[in-house]
Amino acid sequence: MKIFFFLFYFILIMVSFGIARDDFIFHYDFNQETAGKPPSDPWQPTVAGEVVVEKFPDEINKSVRVTDPDGGGGMALILDSPITGKIISLEFKWLLKESSGSEVEVFYVLNQKCVDHWSGVCVAMTTGPGAVLQYHDKAWANSKKIVFDAWHEFKYVMDLKRLKYHLYYDEKEIVKNAEFRKYDGVKGIDKFNVANVGNGGTTFTMYFDDIVLYEGIDRPRPVKPMSMLTTRWSLIKTMN
Repeated sequence: MKIFFFLFYFILIMVSFGIARDDFIFHYDFNQETAGKPPSDPWQPTVAGEVVVEKFPDEINKSVRVTDPDGGGGMALILDSPITGKIISLEFKWLLKESSGSEVEVFYVLNQKCVDHWSGVCVAMTTGPGAVLQYHDKAWANSKKIVFDAWHEFKYVMDLKRLKYHLYYDEKEIVKNAEFRKYDGVKGIDKFNVANVGNGGTTFTMYFDDIVLYEGIDRPRPVKPMSMLTTRWSLIKTMN
């Protein structure tokens, strides 16, 4: 009994002093969303294409399917104010079912003040059976060949002082200290573009899940079940 009370007291102290933390800026696993519907606010699907929550890979673990029939397709999230001067990490899971046409955006992180949708941290891909991952560092560069119908894990570690980023793909670093694209006079990040936002000319079907943003390099340890939505709502606004 004494051991039980000691453990309880120790855990209480850890939580009180912030050792057990849940410091996500946002965390979306989409498990509480309605299948067959677009993801709820603050995510804003494009008018073009189809963006819906699906019971994939299973009924409990849902994800977002983005289908572009040729005229564009994706979703965006905008923060209420830019995050500046910090080390910020983004993680997400991604699965590609099919693709054709020209290059496709995968996930861009930028600022609303950028000159276009294709600025900031730019990760894209070529299409077709031999599709490869692409990133931008002064110029576009090809990287890993993409395995279809398999979940892949991305991590961007973004230095918002130096405007550089490290890119990890399936837990392997594929570029270090890449430069933000078209960022002259722009500070911070406040916009997150998933797939083809503001673009077209391709066809694809891809899935996104567990989209997480947090400060620092190491992912916070959650104190709540992972199925619960965790968001700092004060940072987010809808696109009107």
